[in-house]
Amino acid sequence: MPDVKAVLLAGGRGERLWPLSTPELPKAFLSLTGPDSLLRQAFQRIVPWLPADAVYVVAAREHGDLVRQHLPELPPANLIPEPAARNTGPALGLASLWLEALYPATPLVVLPVDHWIGGERRFRAALEAAVAGARQGWVVTLGLRPTRPETGYGYIEVGEPIPPGTGPDGPPGRGPDDPP
Repeated sequence: MPDVKAVLLAGGRGERLWPLSTPELPKAFLSLTGPDSLLRQAFQRIVPWLPADAVYVVAAREHGDLVRQHLPELPPANLIPEPAARNTGPALGLASLWLEALYPATPLVVLPVDHWIGGERRFRAALEAAVAGARQGWVVTLGLRPTRPETGYGYIEVGEPIPPGTGPDGPPGRGPDDPP
């Protein structure tokens, strides 16, 4: 997938898992589900699918050295420093603007590093399907089916499955002025 870029979101203020996580060592840099940090695990999950130079990391400016310690193979230019911690939406916006300037209209796969994902082959197959949808103009979100409302995550209303090859404006080749 040479025309796809991955963004690993490794921000955080180190408050939710205190005392393990601190402002100096936020959750992304902790080894909670194995010997490697969450950041390292996320990187290892994506590099079989994309080369290391197609992976970008968004992290607080003050955590740049930590990112380089955990991911020595990450090209220095692929670290996107957050000027201030403002949560997921602004971090995603920063990465989107940064990468749009470098690679216009390139699909982005955005991955928070604090997720545990089993079945990595299935995960990568889901990413490939999501990228196929993004290439057709869709914004694609992967997630778990919620078991309860949660205002901290927002709400996504699920619709009917979209047939393969159908973009947001209809089948490929159909313009906005063409009859349905």
